[in-house]
Amino acid sequence: MEKSELLEKRIEQLEERVRFLEEQVHMKPKPDISQPQHPIVQQQQVRQPVEWDILIFQKILPPLFIVVFIIGIIWGFKAVSDYGFLQPSVKVVIGFVVGFALVGLGIWQTKRSRKNLGHMLLGGSIPVLMLTTFAMHQLYNISGPTVAFIFNLIWISLGVFLTYKYRSQGIGIVAIVGGVFVPFLINSTSPNIPLYSLYETVLFTVFLWIALKYSYKALYYISVIFLQVAILVFFTFTNVSDGYKWIAMLPIFVQHIALLLSLLKSKQMLKEQAYMLFSIMLLTALWIRVVFEDNEATVLMIIIILIYGICYYVYQKDSVRAPIFIASGSVALLNLMQLQIDNLLFEGIIGLSFIYFFVYKKFRHTLHLILLCISYIVAFYHVLSFSIMSWVSWEMLHWIVFIVGTVYGVYLLASIFIEKTVLNIGVSFVAIMILYFLHMIATLVSGDIGSNMERVITSSLWIIVAILFMVLSRFSLPQGKYVGVSILFVTLAKIILFDISFVSVAIKAILFIVLGVVGLLVSRAYYKK
Repeated sequence: MEKSELLEKRIEQLEERVRFLEEQVHMKPKPDISQPQHPIVQQQQVRQPVEWDILIFQKILPPLFIVVFIIGIIWGFKAVSDYGFLQPSVKVVIGFVVGFALVGLGIWQTKRSRKNLGHMLLGGSIPVLMLTTFAMHQLYNISGPTVAFIFNLIWISLGVFLTYKYRSQGIGIVAIVGGVFVPFLINSTSPNIPLYSLYETVLFTVFLWIALKYSYKALYYISVIFLQVAILVFFTFTNVSDGYKWIAMLPIFVQHIALLLSLLKSKQMLKEQAYMLFSIMLLTALWIRVVFEDNEATVLMIIIILIYGICYYVYQKDSVRAPIFIASGSVALLNLMQLQIDNLLFEGIIGLSFIYFFVYKKFRHTLHLILLCISYIVAFYHVLSFSIMSWVSWEMLHWIVFIVGTVYGVYLLASIFIEKTVLNIGVSFVAIMILYFLHMIATLVSGDIGSNMERVITSSLWIIVAILFMVLSRFSLPQGKYVGVSILFVTLAKIILFDISFVSVAIKAILFIVLGVVGLLVSRAYYKK
């Protein structure tokens, strides 16, 4: 009996403990399965060691020796030509065989997972085929310009196909560089300008599309730059009449429009596209000013301003596109002002400087800070060349706008770059400009009276400016007292070194008395026990 009682008690104890444990389990919150139960340890990026075998044998050697091979092909043509070993037709056939052999070898190497070598062979086949066509047409006169041009179109099409099929930027670069200069390899007494413009336009558009589709930066830059080079060479060596200048400029206009549309629609390489668009805007404006008459250039600049104005209105909150639209539109606006209101061009430069400043303040776009510095340096260079000869003149307006704009610009810069250095340098620079401006004003006031009166008036005006700077230091410009004292010392040095030997004793006395009194008053005003 005792054992059975003990067993029953033991069972009851176990049942109570089980109930207790069950209650504890129900009281605990269920773990969140969505969150990990262990702390997340950030994995540090381990720098992979350089794989020298891949770098040397797969990336460096193939392109290097393809170039060497192509140079060897060229010298081989020259050697057999010099020694007369082969007939011209045989040389041409050998050249085409070598070109197509490179295509076959490139495809074979690519299929065997040797992509770098295969792509270099495929890319090298394009210039070999082009050079053979050039020799056939130019050196041996086997074919006319039409046949040579058609052959080169086929080779360029082959390059486009291989670039697209094998996703190879290297093949595309070789094809675009060769394709751009194909028209210059054709010997023709009367170049077909419409055909040339259409060819260059289509070629650029195709390779631009490939570059943007696969984010090929190098191909993108090369296709844009080499088109500009080709058009420059064309205008340099071809006499383009007025009747064909619009057609000859077609590639430039299409390039600008294509780059603008790609920036608007594409989501890839936005920064690269934005800076390239601005660069092409500068070149387009230069082309327009060189090729077209003033009235035609004016119409084109107005159209460009309207296009970029609409683009900015639509994308005004876009931190990448909006600043570029403002910068590009400002280039067209400056050209328009120079064409139509040249006298106010200086004011336009100052105004654009403030536009660049506010755009930089909003978007923190480095380009606009650079443009701000460039535009102000240009304005500074021009204002120094303006001598004020009369009270009512463009030169007087330019100087007033420059000084007022500089004062406001220093204030704005100090509000962004909260450093005493900016304000110290800015206030000192403003003071120097004011002194030079007042010197020209003194010359106007003195008129025909003589240089002695001009010296007295200049010194008097400088003393007044020094006092004004020191008065401002009492309110909102701490640097004013140091600038004012500096002006007093400059005025004293001017009187001693330049004026004292030219003015009368009475004028000397007045100048020194006034300068001495002002100096003592300043010393007393800022004296502290």
